[in-house]
Amino acid sequence: MHRILFALATVGLFAIAHPAGAVDPLPAPTIVVIDFQEVLRNSAAAKSIQQQLERTRASYQDDITKKERDLRTAEQDLAQQRAVLAPEAFQQRRRDFETRVADVQRDVSNKKRQLDQAFEENISKVREQLLVIVDQLAKEAKANLVISKAAVVIVEKKFDLTGEALARLDKKVASVKLVMPAIK
Repeated sequence: MHRILFALATVGLFAIAHPAGAVDPLPAPTIVVIDFQEVLRNSAAAKSIQQQLERTRASYQDDITKKERDLRTAEQDLAQQRAVLAPEAFQQRRRDFETRVADVQRDVSNKKRQLDQAFEENISKVREQLLVIVDQLAKEAKANLVISKAAVVIVEKKFDLTGEALARLDKKVASVKLVMPAIK
């Protein structure tokens, strides 16, 4: 009788400890760390994008400088004409000048927005390639968890695959042809 009660108690405890449909315990995590920001900042592709954007920015700056010089000249001319023009004619020319100033300001703003958007759109292509590489690295390392180095305080070098990710990204994507979005 004691044996039967003991057996029932053991089965009951087992049933309570492992109810039907219980999830199997998860495996221990195998973690690797990657400094995504460092890879994106130092990759050949990102540097290629930056160089192309700087050339475009310099071209835009030359154009803006010319327009600003023209505006200063127009403003000086307008100031000289103030004494010789009728008040209505002067006010009309002043409004025309202010319209030109607003147009240049809008152009500068649009070009800045275009450069920012071009950077984001082009660097996202590099980011996508990096994620493919990180996935491959994780599989090769049999890692089931990849953490950004920004979220880690201390990590042993053997778990940090940043250098390998950078090398593979540079091999896969050495440069990116900059695509500029249309100004809206």
